[in-house]
Amino acid sequence: MVKTTRVKNLMISGKTITTNNKNEMNEQTAKIQTLWDDYSEENVYSATHDKANNSSMYGVYSNYISDLNGDYDVTVGVEVTKAKNAIVIKDEKYLVFKKEGELPQVVIDTWTEIWEYFENNTEYKRAYTIDFEHYTKEDEIEIYISIEK
Repeated sequence: MVKTTRVKNLMISGKTITTNNKNEMNEQTAKIQTLWDDYSEENVYSATHDKANNSSMYGVYSNYISDLNGDYDVTVGVEVTKAKNAIVIKDEKYLVFKKEGELPQVVIDTWTEIWEYFENNTEYKRAYTIDFEHYTKEDEIEIYISIEK
């Protein structure tokens, strides 16, 4: 299921790494799973100040160098109420892909669906500004892909 929406004033704070899709396709150079593990092991959640009232987790993709082939930052975090040290989405238009299934496979499947969608669909063009995964329930994910306005 795909829908469009606008996101305003969302702020996410957490732990960040830089990677690219080529590295993530190789088990030896992949960093994203380690980032999630480190977030938990280092108890970053407890150290995060000004958390919003919800406890949903986010995976945020930002600072794209180019497109799906370039480097980008990945941040694992939670919503916060102050912009200090946070990724801030001021006002963006998004395509939202929502799926249910077992983690982490549902995330992999959804990203595969997203890449195929943009290869085969010319109605929307990716903006490569800030994309994010919103973990709404234990077995449900929404992935927000920024699109050109």
